[in-house]
Amino acid sequence: MKINDAGKKASKLTSLLILLIASLTCATIALALTSFGSARAPYTTVPVEVKTPQVYVLTDRDYYHSLINDLRRANKSIYVAMYSMVYDPSDAFDWANDLIRELVNAKNRGVDVKVVIEFRTYHGYMNDNMEAYNYLSSSGVHVKLDQEADTDHLKLVVIDGEIVYVGSHNWSESALYYNREASVRIVSEEVAKRFLDYLKNNYGL
Repeated sequence: MKINDAGKKASKLTSLLILLIASLTCATIALALTSFGSARAPYTTVPVEVKTPQVYVLTDRDYYHSLINDLRRANKSIYVAMYSMVYDPSDAFDWANDLIRELVNAKNRGVDVKVVIEFRTYHGYMNDNMEAYNYLSSSGVHVKLDQEADTDHLKLVVIDGEIVYVGSHNWSESALYYNREASVRIVSEEVAKRFLDYLKNNYGL
């Protein structure tokens, strides 16, 4: 009789433990879904109706060769948002210098050039970007330093309202010439418009 009572108590305890574990599991899942936005919907994904976009994968040094050609051909507008833009006028062979100077060349031939460069981040100030800012500003290019405390990690270029470059390439010698990097070139007015709206809404460009 005592053995039966002990067995019943053990069985009840096991059931309670199972129920408790199940409840905790459900609560954890609900919390995780809420945290990641699945149980609520604060974020919206708006599909873009794209008419036959052209997409080109650009790895490593291909990015520089493709982009500098498009910058030289630009005839209406160039918008750039760059996390790291390092200008080193003392270096005679520096692909970042080439891209930055093409922005000035484009501005001088009448192209609308607007640039935002990251400066104040979560972890401090990106003083390496100041040389590019000073050079562009003194050359008459519309350029601003992002002074918000958050970190904008963008590597984004939009040319003539239809060509988009986005990916991992910063405008620095290491990223353009030495590193393993990957970006894409997208030719699509619809995609370009979405990125331009993003830049205007967040940076006032």
